[in-house]
Amino acid sequence: MKASINVFIYCGLFFMAMGVVYGFVTHFNELVGFPALLLVGVMSIMIGVYLWLTDRRVGRQPQDNDVAEISDADADYGFFSPWSWWPIVCAAAGAVSFYGIAMGWWIFPFGAVLGVVALVGISYEHDRGGFAH
Repeated sequence: MKASINVFIYCGLFFMAMGVVYGFVTHFNELVGFPALLLVGVMSIMIGVYLWLTDRRVGRQPQDNDVAEISDADADYGFFSPWSWWPIVCAAAGAVSFYGIAMGWWIFPFGAVLGVVALVGISYEHDRGGFAH
């Protein structure tokens, strides 16, 4: 985590410095790049500070240990259903919804209804069938 903290802090300082240089080069006439670079720098520093505070609270991480094994950083990523078709239906609902926003609002309700069906299906897929508890 120490390397990540340094990367975000140094990138933030770099972007803020480049934002100021960009402002002077364009004589502050182009008011998109200058604030954008400053904000990218500020956000990068915010992430670095968050990681630093988390590192202080959590303590030494396996990635900071030079002799750590890969299994030391093993985490529980949750439970995922084998052979579930509902994530594909959720993706299709998102695709139809965003297509409706881009091409015509009359398509959006079809994606929204499909999204509700997909969310109900993925939420209750373990209540019936072969995976019921």
